[in-house]
Amino acid sequence: MPLFPATHPTERETLLEWIDDALVNARSIVHGLTADQLRARPVPSSELTLGWLILHIGQVAEGWLGRAAAAPDPLETGRSLPEAFEWAETVNRVDPDATAEEILAEYDRRCAAGLALLRAADLDSPVPVPTEMPWFPADLAPFDGRWCAHHVLTEINRHSGHADLLREALDGRTMYDLIAEDQGIDMSYIGAWFAAHPEVPAPEW
Repeated sequence: MPLFPATHPTERETLLEWIDDALVNARSIVHGLTADQLRARPVPSSELTLGWLILHIGQVAEGWLGRAAAAPDPLETGRSLPEAFEWAETVNRVDPDATAEEILAEYDRRCAAGLALLRAADLDSPVPVPTEMPWFPADLAPFDGRWCAHHVLTEINRHSGHADLLREALDGRTMYDLIAEDQGIDMSYIGAWFAAHPEVPAPEW
């Protein structure tokens, strides 16, 4: 049941379960959308689209778990500094002729790659602070593999919250309904609980 992560006896299995769960639930946010809807900007004051967000979530998983797998060496991309920034500007762009199936296939590829990299990573190995990014102070100590995994989980959940709001602004649909439909999960237990507790007002959603 991807809505809630299962309990596992080891740290690696737990990290894999939580990240996989978050990635599956993030995908459900865009369930049923067309490519044009994935490209739409439903909040006029924001440039964010659901297509860009879902690809970015996959990119974060593949990129940061790749850093964990490469440790103690830095992640080698073969890009110069200007090329790295140009790549960052375009890697999550949704092309005008891209289909919804193509966008989600790329998301699925990134997620599968990220999880495979986490399975191979040494969680104790020091991960060099990325020098090609301006976000980290120069004197910051190295991370480790588990830091990268928790960073990925934080970013997935942060951007899933953004995506929840965009989806609701786009067509009014919300998380529980989308997850139930996309993943085939029977959530009638929620309605049954409120029916058994009439003294508690049921939420609108």
